[in-house]
Amino acid sequence: MNILLVTAHQDAQSFVASLQNAALGVLERKGHTVVLTELYDLQFNPVASMLDFKTNSGAHVDYMFEQQRAVNTGSGFSLDIEAEMEKVKNADLLIFHFPLWFYGPPAIMKGWIDRILAMAFAWNTDARYQTGLMRGKKALVTTTIGDPESFYSADGMHGATVEQHLYGLLHTTFAFCGFDVLHPFIIDNTTAEDSEILEKRVSDYRDYLQNIENADNYIYKHPSA
Repeated sequence: MNILLVTAHQDAQSFVASLQNAALGVLERKGHTVVLTELYDLQFNPVASMLDFKTNSGAHVDYMFEQQRAVNTGSGFSLDIEAEMEKVKNADLLIFHFPLWFYGPPAIMKGWIDRILAMAFAWNTDARYQTGLMRGKKALVTTTIGDPESFYSADGMHGATVEQHLYGLLHTTFAFCGFDVLHPFIIDNTTAEDSEILEKRVSDYRDYLQNIENADNYIYKHPSA
């Protein structure tokens, strides 16, 4: 498989970074072709603007329709966007590594999604969900949370599961674009667990990825074409 790892954490020594490195090691040893996008290392610009296009329609335009125009006319995007789009085009599976911040990904990853999963590239008005332009590709979210799992339930402090908090990402972003979305891999209580337990969580992640090409634990799966 061709696999793209997209990681967002400002600390190269973080637990999130250790998960990315574990994934890279396992997947390459299994013979997959793995490409990295480390957003902080790239100093990726998360701000969508008219500078994202090689040409534009004028001063007052809708950003998403400008994305559509850039794809449909072939006028093109800025170099940083085109480089990431090429990685997405080539990928069979995208794995997103990030810490849960205010119940979603950090802003730098949200900006990557806004700028890269562009209208007419990843989706269109008549190409959403089972007809989304990313159909045939898979997405996996791997996220870390500081609180224990018990806090994430209807009766817990946060009143919902992690999956429910991530609904906008898993369903109305990735599934919306046509990805088949695997259940997220969640590592909880990272601010309180001791190092031995956290190392076991990394080992569990390695084990999970050993046969990722055959994974079928989907949270959203589109019907076959």
